[in-house]
Amino acid sequence: MEHDLNLQQPHLVCTRFELGVQRMIDTWIAAGRLEVSPEDLQLAREFLVQAGWKVEDAPLARIRIVDREGKVAEMSREGAVMAALRRLAKK
Repeated sequence: MEHDLNLQQPHLVCTRFELGVQRMIDTWIAAGRLEVSPEDLQLAREFLVQAGWKVEDAPLARIRIVDREGKVAEMSREGAVMAALRRLAKK
């Protein structure tokens, strides 16, 4: 895909999550399943916090996320990384 830099500037990479997401996806594709390491989860947490969300540990190895509007969601580690990916896609 061509990208004309004169018409649209490239997205500025500002977080470690943005740098690591391609590696994560490549690993998932190679494994044939979504596996989130503790390090991947930490990158996603940092990204969500920088985006203004509150991220907390929840019981049973789950994550509780509170978005800017105050909506609370409790999810798995994989769900938290996917929430970060969805947030990144909106940038």
